[in-house]
Amino acid sequence: MTRLIAVGFLLLAAAPAAAQQPAIASRVTGALDQKLVDPACKLTGGDFKVSSGKTYLKSALESSNPDARNRMLRDGVRVISEAIGSGQSGSSAAWYWLGRNYLQQGDLIGTDSAFTKVEKITPACKADTDKQRYRAWASLVNAGSEFRKNNTMDSALVMFTAANSIYRDAPLSYMNMAEIYNGQKMPDSSLAYYTKAATTEPTDTAQLKLRDQALFNTGALLLNGGKAAEAIPMFEKYLQRVPDDLGAKKALANAYRATGQTDKAQELEKALVAAGGGAAAGAGVGGGGEGLTEADLIDLGTKQYNDKNYKEAAETFGKVLEMNPNQRDALYVQANAYLAMQDGANLASSAERLIALEPLSEYAYSMRAQGYKFAKNTDKVVEAITAREALPVNLEIEKLKVAGSNVSLTGKATGREARNSANKVIPPAPTTIVVEFLDEKGTVVGTQETTIPALQPAATQPIQVDGKADGVKAWRYKVK
Repeated sequence: MTRLIAVGFLLLAAAPAAAQQPAIASRVTGALDQKLVDPACKLTGGDFKVSSGKTYLKSALESSNPDARNRMLRDGVRVISEAIGSGQSGSSAAWYWLGRNYLQQGDLIGTDSAFTKVEKITPACKADTDKQRYRAWASLVNAGSEFRKNNTMDSALVMFTAANSIYRDAPLSYMNMAEIYNGQKMPDSSLAYYTKAATTEPTDTAQLKLRDQALFNTGALLLNGGKAAEAIPMFEKYLQRVPDDLGAKKALANAYRATGQTDKAQELEKALVAAGGGAAAGAGVGGGGEGLTEADLIDLGTKQYNDKNYKEAAETFGKVLEMNPNQRDALYVQANAYLAMQDGANLASSAERLIALEPLSEYAYSMRAQGYKFAKNTDKVVEAITAREALPVNLEIEKLKVAGSNVSLTGKATGREARNSANKVIPPAPTTIVVEFLDEKGTVVGTQETTIPALQPAATQPIQVDGKADGVKAWRYKVK
């Protein structure tokens, strides 16, 4: 991480210093007071040289001659430096007016050093030095933002780096640098600046939100970089500040799982499902309390199923089905969860819904029969088995492929020895199905018919149904 950040710094340093410094200085000085304003706090110490340095600053501000102005500012720095070297090193007045002279020259390093001394000697003056720092910072952040808007990233980084050298209590400049580095595929450098942004302590509400977003982004980059253990405290701290952010809870649950803290992950995932089901739809990770998407719920439900938390998995997939009643995978896993729990009534119900989507699925018919067995409903068991045995083929749908308006459903049909209710063999015969392509609301947006040829028992036939429809998210078929 450090090496990449150093490379970024060297790239900035490689730009001609003579070209950078005037651009920085002009923006800084243009944002400052053009007349002498005393600080509201009471400075300590000072002698005639310090007073002379202050007078040089006042004269410089009142001068319309740039050369004379610059000469007087240099003289101000000189005489106050002499005062500091001859007994005024403990005087906050000396350091304050030295810093103000430096600042009017656009010398951010000198200003930062002098103001840091003031803040240490006379803490009550920090509000004033912060005000001076902030003005310089804001001018450079604005300049950096303009460069970034115009896609001049090297110049933007120069401005943001300079801004951070004078004021460090706001996240905005750090955030900009982190985003630039992230866009340049430099995750270590991006992480470093998100981390800096996350440790700021702003008072402005907008800056506080940025600080919290930086904290989330820090956790996300750590998690994506395989550093789940380091990501956990970031997400935990973020959630203390933004407790309703489901995106952060999702990320934290993933981090817990990655570090073997399965119990914590399960507890959080259960709360996520309770908070995020129904028709809510997520707007993206870290969005601030958004609902869970269908994909989110499927992911959580699958984890619950794999953890053998079958009851919770069935409930989670039930929420998926509230959002999308035609979600075949959700029905399939939910049915298997009921199978594992030997919940006959719910297993039979899930199987019935599966059969409605794919009425030639031998597995769905078997699941329905098993559900009635668990429920000890003998009549329904007989009825279910009879229906299963009459199937002419077993059709297994393998994949739905959507490419724009082109859709394709592929699978495999296997011939069966079909028998009627009298247990007599039904000769093989062609079977025609009508595939319905559905949008996210379950509306039929396209249909396509195909015929499965007569197949002898165990004989197989690949099936492919191609069609054209917009917005296809799911499918079902009917036997014609």
